Amino acid sequence: MGRRLVVVLAILAVVVAGWSFVGRDYFPSAGPTAAPGAVVAAGTWTYHVDVAGQDRVYGLHVPVGLATGGAVQLLIELHGGGGNGGSIDHLTGFYDIADRERFVVAAPSALNRNWNDGRTPVAAASGGADDVAFVSAMVDRIQTQVRVDPGRVYVTGISNGAFMAGRLACVPSDRIAAVAQVAGTAAVPVAAGCHPGRAVPVLEIHGTADPLVPYGGGTVAPQLGGRGQGVGVDAWAATWTAIDGDQPTPTISTVGEDTSVRTWHGATPRSDVVFYRVERAGHTWPGGPQYLPKLIIGSTTNSFDASEVIWTFLSSHRLE
Repeated sequence: MGRRLVVVLAILAVVVAGWSFVGRDYFPSAGPTAAPGAVVAAGTWTYHVDVAGQDRVYGLHVPVGLATGGAVQLLIELHGGGGNGGSIDHLTGFYDIADRERFVVAAPSALNRNWNDGRTPVAAASGGADDVAFVSAMVDRIQTQVRVDPGRVYVTGISNGAFMAGRLACVPSDRIAAVAQVAGTAAVPVAAGCHPGRAVPVLEIHGTADPLVPYGGGTVAPQLGGRGQGVGVDAWAATWTAIDGDQPTPTISTVGEDTSVRTWHGATPRSDVVFYRVERAGHTWPGGPQYLPKLIIGSTTNSFDASEVIWTFLSSHRLE
């Protein structure tokens, strides 16, 4: 085996542990306690919540000036496996958008750096963590820290975090208003048993040349023998258009020279499904940094800013 191949496989091992943004781990300062009815001080803080006897950790970013306003939106951003809540915003930049648009961002950390998204190998890596319960407990806790509009809680994520967002979308819940995913769909068993009990707006952004989560579905990370089975992007779109009762034929638009956008309209905007197909793009965050060499993860498009697209989509929806 050549030296170059050994290096490539070593880097892939890091990525396939969950394909997180490879940046410095950053854990914000321990968060202050807010008085009842008050808002946690502006800043980026670390908090803990007990879930079934396990200490779970999340970061909370609070913009300046929320104490004088009304209820705000909450965005939950889920890191890729191998990462943590302190690293994801280096990739997405949602804290900056939150400062501008005045919403709150939660960045939780998975146990053992892997979300239990329904794929068997990843569930084992997570230690069988109940991450659905964790997200729910975290939202409960944040609602005691900041005045969050309960109808405007959103989830986004990349890779393992996107798969986890897909699982959260499929669980019957009155907590999540809309979901956005980048470079990840859902575990095959999650998609097969997806019965949320209501329409859920879903945005998917996926590169056709993703070497780790294939656009057409199948084995995730086949380079290392597989990390479970993921549903293909087109099959995932069909799942949601059926659940949401959308029109069978999408409207199609383009962004730049490499991206087509398919939108399936429902009876109300609450059931719209939007999928971005990014030609020749890899396991990357559009508009974000090329966090590993193209040889490993493929290329990043700059035709659009995924974070801005995601926030525009999510913020237009509300649970009724």
